[in-house]
Amino acid sequence: MTLQELAEHHPYPDFRRRALGLLALAKGHAFAVVADILGVTLPTPYNWAKAWRNQGVVGLLSGHQGGAPIKLRSEWLDTAERIARESPCTLAEIDRQLREIHPDAVTFSLDALARHLKKRGLSFTRTRLSLKKNATPNTSMPRKTT
Repeated sequence: MTLQELAEHHPYPDFRRRALGLLALAKGHAFAVVADILGVTLPTPYNWAKAWRNQGVVGLLSGHQGGAPIKLRSEWLDTAERIARESPCTLAEIDRQLREIHPDAVTFSLDALARHLKKRGLSFTRTRLSLKKNATPNTSMPRKTT
Protein backbone atom coordinates (compact mmCIF):
# COMPACT_ATOMS: atom_id res chain seq x y z
CA MET A 1 0.00 0.00 0.00
CA THR A 2 2.90 2.36 0.78
CA LEU A 3 4.44 1.76 -2.63
CA GLN A 4 1.10 2.33 -4.35
CA GLU A 5 0.65 5.69 -2.58
CA LEU A 6 4.25 6.63 -3.36
CA ALA A 7 3.76 5.76 -7.04
CA GLU A 8 0.64 7.90 -7.29
CA HIS A 9 1.35 10.92 -5.14
CA HIS A 10 5.05 11.66 -4.70
CA PRO A 11 6.04 15.06 -6.17
CA TYR A 12 9.25 13.76 -7.78
CA PRO A 13 8.88 11.56 -10.87
CA ASP A 14 12.00 9.52 -10.12
CA PHE A 15 10.53 8.36 -6.80
CA ARG A 16 7.23 7.51 -8.49
CA ARG A 17 9.17 5.46 -11.07
CA ARG A 18 11.02 3.57 -8.32
CA ALA A 19 7.76 2.66 -6.61
CA LEU A 20 6.21 1.53 -9.90
CA GLY A 21 9.25 -0.62 -10.55
CA LEU A 22 9.03 -2.32 -7.18
CA LEU A 23 5.31 -2.90 -7.60
CA ALA A 24 5.96 -4.54 -10.97
CA LEU A 25 8.73 -6.70 -9.46
CA ALA A 26 6.37 -7.76 -6.66
CA LYS A 27 3.84 -8.90 -9.28
CA GLY A 28 6.46 -11.22 -10.74
CA HIS A 29 7.72 -9.24 -13.75
CA ALA A 30 11.33 -9.81 -14.74
CA PHE A 31 13.99 -7.19 -13.95
CA ALA A 32 14.73 -6.75 -17.66
CA VAL A 33 11.07 -6.12 -18.47
CA VAL A 34 10.71 -3.56 -15.67
CA ALA A 35 13.89 -1.78 -16.78
CA ASP A 36 12.71 -1.70 -20.38
CA ILE A 37 9.23 -0.41 -19.58
CA LEU A 38 10.47 2.30 -17.21
CA GLY A 39 13.32 3.34 -19.48
CA VAL A 40 16.18 2.65 -17.07
CA THR A 41 19.30 0.52 -17.31
CA LEU A 42 19.14 -3.12 -16.19
CA PRO A 43 21.02 -2.70 -12.88
CA THR A 44 18.63 0.04 -11.72
CA PRO A 45 15.70 -2.22 -10.69
CA TYR A 46 18.18 -4.46 -8.87
CA ASN A 47 19.41 -1.43 -6.93
CA TRP A 48 15.83 -0.42 -6.09
CA ALA A 49 15.00 -3.90 -4.82
CA LYS A 50 18.18 -4.03 -2.73
CA ALA A 51 17.49 -0.59 -1.23
CA TRP A 52 13.90 -1.64 -0.44
CA ARG A 53 15.05 -4.88 1.26
CA ASN A 54 17.80 -3.16 3.29
CA GLN A 55 16.22 0.17 4.23
CA GLY A 56 12.57 0.09 3.23
CA VAL A 57 11.01 3.38 2.10
CA VAL A 58 14.06 5.35 3.24
CA GLY A 59 16.19 3.41 0.77
CA LEU A 60 13.91 4.46 -2.08
CA LEU A 61 13.69 8.08 -1.04
CA SER A 62 17.42 8.68 -0.89
CA GLY A 63 19.39 9.74 -3.89
CA HIS A 64 17.18 12.41 -5.44
CA GLN A 65 19.59 14.71 -7.23
CA GLY A 66 17.06 17.39 -8.17
CA GLY A 67 17.42 17.13 -11.93
CA ALA A 68 19.84 18.82 -14.28
CA PRO A 69 21.61 21.98 -13.14
CA ILE A 70 20.22 25.24 -14.45
CA LYS A 71 21.80 26.47 -17.66
CA LEU A 72 21.35 30.17 -16.97
CA ARG A 73 24.05 31.47 -14.66
CA SER A 74 23.16 34.27 -12.26
CA GLU A 75 25.36 36.81 -14.07
CA TRP A 76 23.47 36.13 -17.32
CA LEU A 77 20.15 36.45 -15.50
CA ASP A 78 21.29 39.74 -13.96
CA THR A 79 22.10 41.04 -17.43
CA ALA A 80 18.77 39.79 -18.83
CA GLU A 81 16.90 41.46 -15.97
CA ARG A 82 18.74 44.75 -16.56
CA ILE A 83 17.91 44.60 -20.29
CA ALA A 84 14.25 43.87 -19.55
CA ARG A 85 13.96 46.72 -17.04
CA GLU A 86 15.65 49.30 -19.31
CA SER A 87 13.11 49.12 -22.12
CA PRO A 88 10.13 47.00 -23.07
CA CYS A 89 11.20 44.23 -25.41
CA THR A 90 10.38 40.66 -26.32
CA LEU A 91 12.09 37.60 -24.90
CA ALA A 92 13.78 37.05 -28.26
CA GLU A 93 15.18 40.60 -28.13
CA ILE A 94 16.41 40.05 -24.56
CA ASP A 95 18.06 36.82 -25.71
CA ARG A 96 19.74 38.59 -28.66
CA GLN A 97 21.08 41.41 -26.48
CA LEU A 98 22.21 38.94 -23.82
CA ARG A 99 24.23 37.00 -26.40
CA GLU A 100 25.85 40.22 -27.63
CA ILE A 101 27.01 40.99 -24.09
CA HIS A 102 27.82 37.37 -23.14
CA PRO A 103 28.86 35.48 -26.30
CA ASP A 104 29.84 32.48 -24.13
CA ALA A 105 26.22 31.96 -22.96
CA VAL A 106 24.95 28.43 -23.48
CA THR A 107 21.85 27.66 -25.51
CA PHE A 108 18.64 27.88 -23.48
CA SER A 109 14.95 28.12 -24.26
CA LEU A 110 13.00 31.35 -24.14
CA ASP A 111 10.58 29.59 -21.78
CA ALA A 112 13.42 29.05 -19.31
CA LEU A 113 14.40 32.71 -19.62
CA ALA A 114 10.80 33.79 -19.00
CA ARG A 115 10.51 31.46 -16.01
CA HIS A 116 13.67 32.81 -14.38
CA LEU A 117 12.76 36.43 -15.05
CA LYS A 118 9.29 35.82 -13.62
CA LYS A 119 10.94 34.66 -10.38
CA ARG A 120 12.66 38.05 -10.34
CA GLY A 121 9.36 39.91 -10.60
CA LEU A 122 9.14 40.42 -14.36
CA SER A 123 6.36 39.10 -16.54
CA PHE A 124 5.79 39.07 -20.26
CA THR A 125 2.63 39.30 -22.28
CA ARG A 126 2.20 38.59 -25.92
CA THR A 127 1.44 41.71 -27.93
CA ARG A 128 -1.35 41.70 -30.44
CA LEU A 129 -0.24 42.12 -34.00
CA SER A 130 -3.50 43.62 -35.19
CA LEU A 131 -6.15 45.74 -33.59
CA LYS A 132 -9.69 44.53 -33.63
CA LYS A 133 -12.27 47.04 -34.72
CA ASN A 134 -15.19 47.64 -32.46
CA ALA A 135 -18.13 45.62 -33.73
CA THR A 136 -20.76 48.04 -32.42
CA PRO A 137 -21.08 51.55 -33.83
CA ASN A 138 -20.01 54.42 -31.63
CA THR A 139 -23.21 55.92 -30.18
CA SER A 140 -21.57 58.77 -28.32
CA MET A 141 -21.37 60.94 -31.44
CA PRO A 142 -24.65 62.48 -32.64
CA ARG A 143 -25.75 61.31 -36.08
CA LYS A 144 -26.46 63.71 -38.83
CA THR A 145 -29.90 63.46 -40.27
CA THR A 146 -30.60 64.64 -43.79
